[in-house]
Amino acid sequence: MAVFGTAVSYIQLSRFLRQDLTQSVATQQKALADYVARDVDNYLGERLSFLQRLAATLPPELLARPQQLHAWLAERGTLNAMFPLGLAVADAAGRRLDGEGQLAAQSPEFASALQGKPALGVPRAAAVSRHSVLPMTTPVRDAAGKVAAVLVGTADLTADGFLDHLQTGRVGQAGGILVVSPRDRLFVASTDVSMSLTPTPPDGVNLLHDRAMAGYRGSGTTRNAKGIDEISAIASVPTSGWFVVARLPVSEALAPVARMQTFILQQRAPAVAAVLVLIGFIMAWLLRPLLRAANQADRMTRGELGLAPLRVVRDDEIGHLTQAFNRLLAKLVDNQAALARLAHHDSLTGLPNRKLLDDRLQQALVRAKRHGHQVAVLYLDLDGFKALNDTLGHEAGDEALEEVARRLLGLVRQTDTVARIGGDEFVLLAADFEDSAERAALILAQRCIDAIALPLRLRGSETVMGVSIGIAVGCGDETPQDLLSAADKAMYQAKQRGRGRSVVAGAVAGVVQQA
Repeated sequence: MAVFGTAVSYIQLSRFLRQDLTQSVATQQKALADYVARDVDNYLGERLSFLQRLAATLPPELLARPQQLHAWLAERGTLNAMFPLGLAVADAAGRRLDGEGQLAAQSPEFASALQGKPALGVPRAAAVSRHSVLPMTTPVRDAAGKVAAVLVGTADLTADGFLDHLQTGRVGQAGGILVVSPRDRLFVASTDVSMSLTPTPPDGVNLLHDRAMAGYRGSGTTRNAKGIDEISAIASVPTSGWFVVARLPVSEALAPVARMQTFILQQRAPAVAAVLVLIGFIMAWLLRPLLRAANQADRMTRGELGLAPLRVVRDDEIGHLTQAFNRLLAKLVDNQAALARLAHHDSLTGLPNRKLLDDRLQQALVRAKRHGHQVAVLYLDLDGFKALNDTLGHEAGDEALEEVARRLLGLVRQTDTVARIGGDEFVLLAADFEDSAERAALILAQRCIDAIALPLRLRGSETVMGVSIGIAVGCGDETPQDLLSAADKAMYQAKQRGRGRSVVAGAVAGVVQQA
């Protein structure tokens, strides 16, 4: 109970704290993601708004005057340093109107501006400084309101402290912020600078990231591309279509759970150990009689001790169990003789079976060899039994076998053995003949033929069966199998020669002769 109680407390408190802390951390991460997303949106909105105001105030006649247009843009850039990397104006083909050079007219942001919509380009690393830079475009319209040119400004995310701001927004030791562009499948910025301006993972690597790329905004627990479980929250940046991810490893978020688990183990372990020691002593005292009884019973099963009742030590549950065992043992002893009989006798007729016959035949052969006597084996197979069994049924067949067994028992001496070794096969073992064993066996065989030939009354009608007998005589030099095999072969010779007769094997391995 002490271990169970401690385990239940440990599991329940751990589960509760995990759920509670996970929900709490997810809420904090969502608030952080919303805050950073608003800040990023303000950063981008200010620059797009400035670029749009600049395009609206640009005199159309300067589009045909490169030097004056360049000076006008330089003056506005000096007054407001939102685009420290400079401003440029290009026609629809991308040719710069404020000087020499060519812009990427095929870029999505340039094409959007030509259609009259301000746009953000794809973040990239500057060629020389390796800073993270972001191009922005807006249309420049003529007096008729048509798009006459495109105004391009390039923001320096690194110089503006955009990434430094992400570093101040991180939570914990390993937590961080990601700014992701779904359109470009790109990490725009990250507290882990090695991830900035790198492609997002392919589908299937981070399931929560896949949902965010498809438009999900919220929080959840996921496993990132590095195989680390983390609690993440996603918030949108409306101006750009980007989203911000605030993330924190589960191991760090749930560190209080580990501390609580350690506390429980440190506080409860000594008490549990003391209770277990006490219980161990009590159980040893209570179970000593049971263990002693079990050891004695085990030695009985191995044959080291005879079957004897166990000593009853106390009048309690163990004492009652010992008494029940003693009663069971008494029944076992009473039933051993019956079990031994079942193991060596035919269950239908009560006659010895093949196993007991082999044992008695072996003993008879040993005596015959010692005293110079002879042994006769009569192998009987009923004639007509299968037809009787098929016609009158198995119950009638069983009754016929029982009657045959009784008739055979009435023909032999008490020292002889009548055994049933098969369905309708019987063996008579007659031993200890000083001489003329073959003649005695033939007389006994004829008596068997006459006895079995008497009508049987079964199911209200009389039925007649016959028997074929094979005889083998030995003097002790043979094995039980030799004699049985010779008698069996002689019996088949009797069946082949007309049934209802006996045949004697002149020698165990010799010529079979009819009697």
